[in-house]
Formats: sequence, structure tokens, C-alpha cells
Amino acid sequence: MEYILLIIGTYLMMAVNRRLLGIPGFFYYSSVRPFLRLRYGEKLLRVEEVYYWEMADQLGNMAQLAILPGYLIAFDLIVPGTLWGKFGVFLLVNYIWWGICAGYQVEKYIPQTPALRPRPAKVRES
Repeated sequence: MEYILLIIGTYLMMAVNRRLLGIPGFFYYSSVRPFLRLRYGEKLLRVEEVYYWEMADQLGNMAQLAILPGYLIAFDLIVPGTLWGKFGVFLLVNYIWWGICAGYQVEKYIPQTPALRPRPAKVRES
């Protein structure tokens, strides 16, 4: 029964993200953004100027991959005493996955961001 409720709740949240905003990962990305800001600092702002919506969209698609491992860890491997404890572990596993995927997206887009590319040095002829 708990599996069914989690599956329904997860896909309901994904549908709300997609319906309201047109992208599935806006809430996922917004939730891990403070930690990305700590890790990347000003680089994150430069990357977001150009690739914000692409990163949020891709994170929404990647976040779906954590659903089944989250269920297995929260309900089969770790046995917290209460139902709320299981939901908490499930959310923690998913949150860690969102952070890893969002960090990967930032790393991927740093070299492609025009403001962060290395500038070629001018050679002066004498």
C-alpha cells in the first residue's frame, strides 16, 4: 500500500511541475540550488544566465531515475519504525540524487558558458 501511495504521489508532483511550469524539474532544481550556490559560487549564476531552463528540464527527467531505488532503500533496506520515517528516508534519498544530478548539469555547462570560457591571449608583434 505504501509503495502505491508513493508512486502516485511522486507522479502527481511531476505532473504538477510539468502542468504548471512546462518543465518537470523546476521544484527539484530550486530545492537543491542553495547547495549548488555554496559549491559553485558565482559560476552557478553565470551558467544559469544561459542554461537555467535546460538544467531544470534535464534534472526533472533525471529525477525520475531515483524513484525506484528510493523505494527500495526506504522500504526494504532501511526499516524505520514509523511510516513517516520511511517517507523521510525516501525523500532524503531522492534529494541526494537531485543534488548529484544538478551538480553534474552545472559541471557539464560550465565549459559551454560564454562568460566562463578562457579568453585567448592577444599576441603582440614587435
